[in-house]
Amino acid sequence: GGAGIVISSGSSGMRGGRGPIAAHSMGPFFLDYAHQSYPLSHFQKHRYLSSGFLHGSFLHLFMNLRAMLSLPSWLEDGIGKGLYLTAYLTAIVTGNIAHTVSTIGDLSGRAAGSLCIGASGGICGLYGLMLASLMKMGNDSAVSVVLKQMLWLLAFGFLVPNVSNAGHVGGFLGGWLIGYLFGPGYERSYTLNRIGGGRDHADFEFRQMMGTGVYPSMDKAILPLKYLWYSIGLAICAKPQLRAIPVALVKGILEPGALSGVRAFLR
Repeated sequence: GGAGIVISSGSSGMRGGRGPIAAHSMGPFFLDYAHQSYPLSHFQKHRYLSSGFLHGSFLHLFMNLRAMLSLPSWLEDGIGKGLYLTAYLTAIVTGNIAHTVSTIGDLSGRAAGSLCIGASGGICGLYGLMLASLMKMGNDSAVSVVLKQMLWLLAFGFLVPNVSNAGHVGGFLGGWLIGYLFGPGYERSYTLNRIGGGRDHADFEFRQMMGTGVYPSMDKAILPLKYLWYSIGLAICAKPQLRAIPVALVKGILEPGALSGVRAFLR
């Protein structure tokens, strides 16, 4: 997720003479924005989000792009780009939170010596959003397909080293929660059911998922999406650590290496 790929630098992390090597091999942007359960992300909260936009290789990036492009178009166009983006960003954060929780009690030092990157937590969140939407539609057959896909992904994570299954699960649950709380409800339109009655604005794929005569209604959402963003805005204003997030995101671009402390090695 944001915690999709775990890159281990060994139990000694970047102490002593390894700092300059890490700075040049990984790059200052990587070190400024990657998620580390402790201590970096504990003190620099922006890493819970920014790590979801980093990738360890072109193959890693390609696999995540392919996964995103394989998602059905109705998920973005049908239920709304705002909800889609919210689920994606939320899932990156919840994926990293889940990864961090999974490292609690780790006495081996691996958590402090590992950096987590990747968008797969956010992508799993989009699958969670899709699951919540299909559950609200009552499309049980499509629900089972999504759950099977997630089980395959978890099996892949157990077979391949350095993949954070906790990050995938956390991202999936974060996206599902966004879809459940803020996603549209679905109701039947008797006008659409009549032959020649009403104009159906849903595309073919979305109509297939919803069924005949059903349409999405944001009025049926449990909570308006704007409430979530208002709450996030208030939290950022109220808490100094959260207020530092946008500043850190900009600083990492303007002064590469400043956030991780490796800028001095690059001069």
